[in-house]
Amino acid sequence: MLWLQVPTTEALRQADMQSAGMNQPTARQLHSLRLSALARDDRAVAELRALISNSPDDLVEELMNRHGWAAHEALCAVQQVQEEALQDTTGEAAA
Repeated sequence: MLWLQVPTTEALRQADMQSAGMNQPTARQLHSLRLSALARDDRAVAELRALISNSPDDLVEELMNRHGWAAHEALCAVQQVQEEALQDTTGEAAA
């Protein structure tokens, strides 16, 4: 006689959560991958992406070197600007 063990609902739920967490990228990761792929094919997108990526570092450097800000102050200020920009963008997308 052949016996089959049927997994419980809890075991199935845990298995789903583990596989989803390990294998499935988030929507944010998918958008980032899509942008990276587009940047490989489109020079203008690649340049804009690089500009956005480098801008925070450039601003921190500018604040420190030309305006005498301490590193932690410059980093905090730039981080706050980034958070505000993200909130503005999120608000516009929701509207």
